[in-house]
Amino acid sequence: MLGHRRLTSRRGLTLVELLVALVLLAVVLLPVMVGFSQALVAVNQSSISAAAASIARDKMEELKRQAYLNYDGLQSQERQAADFGNQTGFFEVEVTVPPPPPNDPRVRKQAVVSVYRTGSASPTVTLTSYFTPRGV
Repeated sequence: MLGHRRLTSRRGLTLVELLVALVLLAVVLLPVMVGFSQALVAVNQSSISAAAASIARDKMEELKRQAYLNYDGLQSQERQAADFGNQTGFFEVEVTVPPPPPNDPRVRKQAVVSVYRTGSASPTVTLTSYFTPRGV
């Protein structure tokens, strides 16, 4: 009888208690994991947008230099691959310069720089700037 009492008096976890504890743990950890996943996606999108904005600013600065040196040479450019750091071929840059109305020397040229993710139809970032000839 002594051996039997010793076995029944031992405290421990039953299988049901263990399963309940695991379910509670899963219920608590699932939203935390979803939150981490969404945060990771947001950080990734943010870094892509920041890189695209940097490429667009660099291209716009290049156009400003070009317009200063040769205003009439400022023209549209087809989509072409743009590298950013170690991200090669991830972005494409397109420059659109619509022709200004004729017979008005004060009319400014407009340049639109659009940065796309490779294979995307909609731009990630678009910058617009206006240029005037020197001396006007």
